Amino acid sequence: MPNLKILSFTCVRNEGPYLLEWIAYHRLMGVTDFVIFSNDCDDGSDRLLNALAAAGVVIHRPQQAQPGKSVQWQALTAVAQDRLTRGFDWALFSDVDEFPVVHVGQHRLADLVAALPAGADAVTLPWRLFGANGRARLENVPVTRQFTRSAPPDLTHPIAGRYFKTLYRPDAFQKPGVHRPRARPRQALPHWHDGSGQRLPDSFAAQEAQIALPGLAAGRALAEMHHYSTRSAAAFLVKADRGLANRRTKRIDLSYWVERNFNTQPNTAIARWADALDAELAALMALPGIAELHRACFAWHQARFAELVATPDGYRLFCDCLHAADSAALPRDLAMELYGIYASIRR
Repeated sequence: MPNLKILSFTCVRNEGPYLLEWIAYHRLMGVTDFVIFSNDCDDGSDRLLNALAAAGVVIHRPQQAQPGKSVQWQALTAVAQDRLTRGFDWALFSDVDEFPVVHVGQHRLADLVAALPAGADAVTLPWRLFGANGRARLENVPVTRQFTRSAPPDLTHPIAGRYFKTLYRPDAFQKPGVHRPRARPRQALPHWHDGSGQRLPDSFAAQEAQIALPGLAAGRALAEMHHYSTRSAAAFLVKADRGLANRRTKRIDLSYWVERNFNTQPNTAIARWADALDAELAALMALPGIAELHRACFAWHQARFAELVATPDGYRLFCDCLHAADSAALPRDLAMELYGIYASIRR
């Protein structure tokens, strides 16, 4: 199997406790290079990233959030303008709560690429939502070890269960996007495949606003994206305080929790990496200053939770999340009926 140059890039704010696990796991997956943008960090994420950059682990790009603009799109614009994906065989833009899981070969990204049909330019990695698993508190333990229950593979509603991220060949596209890269205008459409390796229709390739697959099979036989968007109830409270990177005006509230807190079935597919992940984390922690900076980030999140839960709004959201312990996976017929209602409302 040829050695692939794979770029992973992301945009973070106050993600300090989770950075090392995310980097360590992606290194195990075969990612060779990281570009991480940060903005407005209060928890020490930027200092941790500076230390990782000094050790040659990542490229850290601090940025100032511009009024009225998504910080994620600011980062993606910089990636395009500075041609940061140039020279890479494949690239993936994802968040620090997203972990690609490959189900074939040696379970690395190169095995996914090898399993795709010749000429593939992009593969959708459908989200598999992981819930809080009944956990209330912040723990300095890998996320992938704490949260081991997920939505079923055929979750159809809500729309969050049908989103995807994209592993793609940079030279086949004009620029990156949050969920999918943008095609080159006036050129042949790139060849898109789903997470089972099946060719997606040209209508999908042409519709760049389509970032979900409500009417198409998600395709998970080769790969999918584990998405830990709630973590614990305490972690969720700190996340709600921070806000979203791509839609800063949208609130993270109880409805956001309910749309993502699926604990329907046990899911330990990622556990095959547990020992290797521990070793990779230990190697990162052994770098100069890294362990201390990681602990400082975690301590900040603990202190911030204590502040937030002592407010009326924070207390109510924390309690509501604990009471809303599990979200229900709806039958497909009902789910599609709800999509129809939603479409009529938007018209």
